[in-house]
Amino acid sequence: MENLDALIEQTNALGHKLEILSHIKSGKEASVFRALFDERLVAMKVYKNPDERSFQADDSYLAGKFYKSASARKAVAKKNTFGRKLKHENWIKREFFMLQKLYKAGATIPEPILQIDRAIFMELLGDEKNVAPRLVDVELSPKDAVTAFKDVVESMKIFWNLGIVHADLSAYNILWWKSKPYIIDFPQSIDARTHPEARGMLHRDLKNVSKYFDKYRPIDPQRLEAEFK
Repeated sequence: MENLDALIEQTNALGHKLEILSHIKSGKEASVFRALFDERLVAMKVYKNPDERSFQADDSYLAGKFYKSASARKAVAKKNTFGRKLKHENWIKREFFMLQKLYKAGATIPEPILQIDRAIFMELLGDEKNVAPRLVDVELSPKDAVTAFKDVVESMKIFWNLGIVHADLSAYNILWWKSKPYIIDFPQSIDARTHPEARGMLHRDLKNVSKYFDKYRPIDPQRLEAEFK
C-alpha cells in the first residue's frame, strides 16, 4: 500500500476522520481503497502523483478545455513540471465535478462525497468484505439484462443532455451492485459543446455498451444512437 500519511493528515486537518481499511485495486492513474470516512464506509480513489503518470494519452480527452490564466495555458502547452501539475489537478477536480453534476441529475453513479487533494471519496459499492463486480464479470438473467440496459442508456442520456460524454464507457467500468448497474470512472469525460469529437466518442460508448448487451437481446446501434438528439 502506498504512503497515504500526508492525505490522512490533510483530511484530519479539515475536521474529518479517515481510516483506511484495505486496498481494492490499482490502475495506471489511481488506486482505490476501502475506507471509513467520518465513520461511513466509502471508496477512496487516490490518484498517482503527476510525475508517476503520463498525460500523453489523455490529450484527446482534454481537447476543447481551457485554462483561465495565460500563464497556466503557457505552462500546460510547454508540458513543464508546473504544467503537468496543473493538468493533474484539473483532471481530478473535473472527475469530482462530473460526479456531483451527474449524481444530482439522477444518473446511476456512486454518490460523490468529497475531494481532498488527490483523493476522491465516494459511495462504496460494496460492504466490509466484498466490492461490486464489473458488468463484464457478471452473467445477468434475461430480466436483469433488459433492466440494466435500460438503466445504462438512461444514464447516458442524462450525460448527453447535460453536454457530457463519458468517452471511455464499456462493461469494464460499469459495476453491478444490488441488481443495478453503476457507471464509474469519469476523469476523461468530455464537454460535448466544445470537444471536436464528441459525437464520435458518444458513438464509441454506445457501440461498447451495445456489444455487451447484444448477447442478451438484439440491439440496433444506429437506432439507439438516433435517440441521442
